Amino acid sequence: MSRSDILFFDLDGTLLSPDHRTVSPGNQEALRAAAAEGIKLGLATGRCLSMIPQETLDLGLDYAVTSNGAAIYDLKLGQQIYHDPFPPEEAALACEILDRYIDFYELFVNGKVLLVRSPRAEAEGCTMPVWGPFYIQRRGALPPMIRLRSFLDEGAPGLEKINVIHCPLPDLPRTQQQLTALHRFDLSSSMSYGGLEVVPRTCSKGSAIRWLCTELGISLERCAAFGDSSNDRDMLTAVGCGVAMGNAPDDLKAAAHFVAPPYDQDGIASFILQVILQQDHTSGPKNPDA
Repeated sequence: MSRSDILFFDLDGTLLSPDHRTVSPGNQEALRAAAAEGIKLGLATGRCLSMIPQETLDLGLDYAVTSNGAAIYDLKLGQQIYHDPFPPEEAALACEILDRYIDFYELFVNGKVLLVRSPRAEAEGCTMPVWGPFYIQRRGALPPMIRLRSFLDEGAPGLEKINVIHCPLPDLPRTQQQLTALHRFDLSSSMSYGGLEVVPRTCSKGSAIRWLCTELGISLERCAAFGDSSNDRDMLTAVGCGVAMGNAPDDLKAAAHFVAPPYDQDGIASFILQVILQQDHTSGPKNPDA
């Protein structure tokens, strides 16, 4: 395999440790080794900028593709260089459907998280989503609540992604079906317990990576990307070296060029050292098609 000039890493289930916050010493060492060879390093995550752990930002990476491809940041310069937010009409249509079934959901707006409470939940007096304790434990408070109608009337400025943390399982299929029937959205998930991520059809990690590589003058054939979930599929097939983690579902492994060991076994480090940097090891990641 030819040497890669830039690497992109999903976070949860890929680069991060099981605590969803830190990067293992082994993975950190491999990232440093790649950077020492002049390889650029980037994140490609469904998280918005404010949800990326500071421990990860402190690693000195070059770029961050966030909100499933809606934004790109030059981390060395500390500035946004690309933005592909929701068109106002699509934002209104998606929220109208979600309000029928979902009590609480999140909006990723200009790199931050805002919380929406549906009219039904408001009428029933619901004051905290079922996943609220997670935010209180990790951040001390829930995301700011917004007035959805006013936000949509203003054109949903800066809306990058709609994130459903928890959808009652009986309602999830009909929610997906109604959103899919409009042919305006890309639906995916990086979670296994009823989550749903909604972005416009033109938005994906893959489309953002294509744009960035064009700007940098880097061929996609000399780009590698690592992921474990359905929201990683487009980027794994867009690049010359798409790597599914060993913990990824079988259909994603089949779509990738290579399969690395699971994320909790330093799969990133193993692949970088053995394949990207081609260091001498007795065994390494295997091509699923081999």
